[in-house]
Amino acid sequence: MTVTETLLRPEVLIIGGGPSGLRAAADLAKRIPGKVLVIEREREAGGIPRHSDHPGYGIRDLKTFTTGPRYARRLRESAIAAGAEILTETMATHWVGEHEVLATSPRGRLRIQARAVILATGARERPRTARMIPGDRAQGVYTTGQLQNIVHLK
Repeated sequence: MTVTETLLRPEVLIIGGGPSGLRAAADLAKRIPGKVLVIEREREAGGIPRHSDHPGYGIRDLKTFTTGPRYARRLRESAIAAGAEILTETMATHWVGEHEVLATSPRGRLRIQARAVILATGARERPRTARMIPGDRAQGVYTTGQLQNIVHLK
């Protein structure tokens, strides 16, 4: 069986579509001539704020006081309005070179070659082994991100 890859060549690849990745995408897409591509593993970009239904977001950067879902939506809209492209349900799976990654998505396997790569994956990407903490998490013990995801999205 042959697996085909789609080659993408954005100027900048941003891995992670949370607040940091979306802000970077919005700022860069306005300033550079090439394409800015954001890949996000979840079905919807926006990160943890998407399911943090309480107010308190946007005070510093948007100069407004809003809920997490509204904040996430405004960041997505800002990135898209600036010209960035956001691919959701797309996960970087392998570094191929200094500025090249393989990714999988419902559209198939992607090979992404960029002039620059920004990692905006957040704290959830650091497993226990990477932090050098032995053992497994006990059943029923969740990170804050997992708990908010279960309560507000599922």
